[in-house]
Amino acid sequence: MRSPKSLSKSVKANATFLTECSFGVAHDRLVQVITDVQPFEPYWEELSVIDLSRKNLDSVARLKEFLPRLDSLCLNTNQVSYLSGIPSTVRSLSVASNALTSVASFNHLRNLENLDISNNQLDSLRQLECLRHLRELRADGNKVTSVDGLQQLDGLVKLSLEGNAIHDIDLTECRWTRLEMLHLAKNRIENINGLATLPSLVLLNLDKNCLGELDAHGVMPRLRILRVSGNRLAQLNAGSFPNLRTLYADDNHLGNLVKASRLTKLENLSLRNQRGRLLNLSVRDVRDVKRLYLSGNPLKAGFMDEPCYNLTYLELAGCRLAALPANLAKLVPNLRNLNLNYNFVEDVRPLHGLSRLKKLTMVGSRLKTTKELIRVLRGMPEAEVLDFRMNPCTLPWYVPLLYKNKSVPGGPDGEAGDARGEKGWQEVDGEFRRGLPVEVYAHRLAYRGHIMRACPGLRSLDGVGVTEKERAKAGELLATMGLRSSVGA
Repeated sequence: MRSPKSLSKSVKANATFLTECSFGVAHDRLVQVITDVQPFEPYWEELSVIDLSRKNLDSVARLKEFLPRLDSLCLNTNQVSYLSGIPSTVRSLSVASNALTSVASFNHLRNLENLDISNNQLDSLRQLECLRHLRELRADGNKVTSVDGLQQLDGLVKLSLEGNAIHDIDLTECRWTRLEMLHLAKNRIENINGLATLPSLVLLNLDKNCLGELDAHGVMPRLRILRVSGNRLAQLNAGSFPNLRTLYADDNHLGNLVKASRLTKLENLSLRNQRGRLLNLSVRDVRDVKRLYLSGNPLKAGFMDEPCYNLTYLELAGCRLAALPANLAKLVPNLRNLNLNYNFVEDVRPLHGLSRLKKLTMVGSRLKTTKELIRVLRGMPEAEVLDFRMNPCTLPWYVPLLYKNKSVPGGPDGEAGDARGEKGWQEVDGEFRRGLPVEVYAHRLAYRGHIMRACPGLRSLDGVGVTEKERAKAGELLATMGLRSSVGA
């Protein structure tokens, strides 16, 4: 029988053997991976940049022996849980989608300037407080609950903590005087204090949180982009952001914008789908914007009572509009893109005079005839994309948009969808078109032909691309119809 002392020596020997085996496996694996990535580089010690992503690595323990002068390292999508072995010379490190936890040490990486540790298993960032040279940090998709450990990193320029578990943030203790971009979307933030202590902030993203109010407690003169969509804001004071260029505040509870008249440099304003309250926006306060998104809010026909000469994009999908302002062309003479999907509009005459329009969508409205529509379109020579599906006058000619649960363009949010959606719609439409009775198909082709004549630069009509073949076919049909009518006369 072996003595306890001999058993202890045996256990230590086995542990040493296993450790050496583990290091040996890691060594061999690294050699293989580096060779695969740099097959024609004989002098590894001279390499400064390498991408080892998606190589099924679980350790980089001896990397510094092979790449002692490394400056930039990418280890995305591996199983790395510790960073020991990475050379201290590295300044840019990406370890997204690995197995890092909060016990991983960064003490040997004090030269880091750019760090991406997104989609790991971190619940704290305290281990990063030693990285005094850090300028950009991305830690999205973790379980972080606070910014503890980052407060004294006064060199930070970009910080992204999206998709974490942060509830409250107090920025008054942070020395982020150089911070320009702060991304905090998809957390659970209910309170954020000290925004005005970030004098260099240019972009602030707080989308999809639980904010009931947003008060900067001071002026933020450098802020250009503010995103607060998907919160619970009942009021938003715009006076703190005098130089704002872009404001997205969709899916909140806003009734209006407080001190909106101070947003004299605003170019993009989105206030879609304000829940539970009637949006009462004074167009006079935002008359200089270039793009205005108001979809999903009940609006009156006379809501636009002030000329907006800079406006090029107007989205009014699902706004319960029964009529359009009679002088619309005078109010928005430079409009290029107009979305009126899912309203109750019957009369298109107010659109007459919008000669610079390139895109017009009126899906799901109440247009009963095409005669007045074509007359109006003759005054839009620059039109490239038009969509009038789901109207009484076009229903017989197209498959319903919800046919077979197909994902097709023209949703109530106003966007036409991606290329795959349009391609899918054209395939469904092709099947439907081939099954149409000859007379119905002829009416459809004549309708499309008239619009093609009215808008010579047309690329897409009702979700279907306009081809030269269809133009020629429609032209022949219209010529035949004209000849018949002249013979009958």
